[in-house]
Amino acid sequence: MERVGQAALSLAIVLVLAGSTWGAVTVQGSVSIIFTSEERKIIKEYYSKEIIEQAGGRGKAKQKGLPPGLAKREKLPPGLQKQLQRNGTLPPGLEKKTERLPRELEVRLKQLPPDYIRVTVGTDVIILDKTTQKILDIIRDIAVLHRDITR
Repeated sequence: MERVGQAALSLAIVLVLAGSTWGAVTVQGSVSIIFTSEERKIIKEYYSKEIIEQAGGRGKAKQKGLPPGLAKREKLPPGLQKQLQRNGTLPPGLEKKTERLPRELEVRLKQLPPDYIRVTVGTDVIILDKTTQKILDIIRDIAVLHRDITR
């Protein structure tokens, strides 16, 4: 019976070390990099808050204008819009139209692996593989246009 207790203790130590910086865990298969429901909520709240402040003219938002990257936002033509799909690739020429998310928003989200970035393209927010230009996930029409809030 004592031997079973020692084996359980050894297994517990191995499991603790595997989760620490001392141990290493290898993941086999593919890992999906997508927006979590919490990240979607944070992104939606960020853009909603900024837009409401701008539309209502409250506080500093009235003086500063829209958040970084939002003032120049252009809606994509329908043909390009249809090409932006999960697991698709960024159409040629759109790389120049991407903008990284504002720093104040990015720090609130889970850090991505080094080869991935979150960007806006038109009014969409996407997770993009920088090396292959593959779109891993997309949130549509979240970064609304300035003209949409002034109507």
